[in-house]
Amino acid sequence: MTTRRTAARIAAATTASSLVLLTGAPALAAEDPVAQASATAVRLTIGGTPADSGTYRVTNDGKRQRTTGSDSPAISVLTGQDFIQAGTLAQKARTQIEDGRGASAACSGLAGDGAVLLEVDEGSCLRPGENLELNAGNLDLSNLQILRSDFLAGFDQQLQDALAPVLDPLLAGLQTALEQVLTAADAAIVLDLGAIQSFCIARPGEVSGGTTLAGAGASLRLAGQEVDLVDLPADPAPNTKLVTDLGEVVDLLLQALRTQFTEAIGGALGPLAQVVDQAEVLTSALGTVGEQLAPLEDNVLDVTLNKQERGRDRIDVTALDLRLLPAAASFGVELLNVEIGHSSCGPNGRVQPDEPNTPAPQPQPEEPQVPISVPAGSDGALGTGGLVALLLAAIGAGVAATRRTLRS
Repeated sequence: MTTRRTAARIAAATTASSLVLLTGAPALAAEDPVAQASATAVRLTIGGTPADSGTYRVTNDGKRQRTTGSDSPAISVLTGQDFIQAGTLAQKARTQIEDGRGASAACSGLAGDGAVLLEVDEGSCLRPGENLELNAGNLDLSNLQILRSDFLAGFDQQLQDALAPVLDPLLAGLQTALEQVLTAADAAIVLDLGAIQSFCIARPGEVSGGTTLAGAGASLRLAGQEVDLVDLPADPAPNTKLVTDLGEVVDLLLQALRTQFTEAIGGALGPLAQVVDQAEVLTSALGTVGEQLAPLEDNVLDVTLNKQERGRDRIDVTALDLRLLPAAASFGVELLNVEIGHSSCGPNGRVQPDEPNTPAPQPQPEEPQVPISVPAGSDGALGTGGLVALLLAAIGAGVAATRRTLRS
């Protein structure tokens, strides 16, 4: 008897626990987003120090939409940097439910002053205003030197012998000329932007995204001159790489050095001016400097437009990804990484149907009740059949009560 009672109680407790777990499971699943999107207008890393505009994030659990962050941050959020001091930031996102499944869209970017912020649209959340000029990095070339060990390389023995007595003052004069040119050069890479933005869409059976640029280009300013490096296409294909050749910059530097070197050589050679071929000395000096400038031609700027990364039911798009490569580090350039217009959509899912209602418990049949009094009939007395029925009902009730007692 005791064993039966214990087993019954364990079964009842197990059943109750299972019901509790089953009841809680749908509530947990409902908290997972079925649609999501986010947008970040700008991310910067300058000299290893990061800064960004924050992220505007939207999620939808199938019943309501939640948001975090700001969809129109001010430029002042980009603290601790002087790369961007003016302009308009946009980071927009939205979600919705389509045929029981999640859908999302996002758009983000940067434009000049006077730009108009738009709601999330397929391809645009910014209407351009004034063009925005950004200093993408100064090229500090002050570490360049004319090396004594390399200077005489290539000269014949006669010229080496002739230069040996005046080599130290000659190198000093050439180095002074080099420093004057580099100080006056004040080289800087500049980005000129009208508006640059990315967008993405993720809905049932489709993920897509793209980038639009208006009035965008890159140039290098050197000694009062501006060299156009590249014009950015308005609608770049996914993952467009721009290889920036700075060979023209090297040529400008060498032309400026040639003038300075000629004057320096004239004063440094003194009585040997008629013995030594100035052109050959100049060529050697320029060659030494040119070798050190060679990394400038190895694509100091690495630019990716419409950078896209796709996964299952999701897509990330960055309008512009710009990096100053490590080749510039040897010139003391402060490295700069820039991401403008990062939009992310998905992954999305299906809205889970509500759990069916638990059916109401069925009423249990009541135990037969034995009447304790019988109202009198028309003749005021029960017949024989009535007494027999009452007796049988009383006996049945007693048997049922006895069985319940035995089972318990």
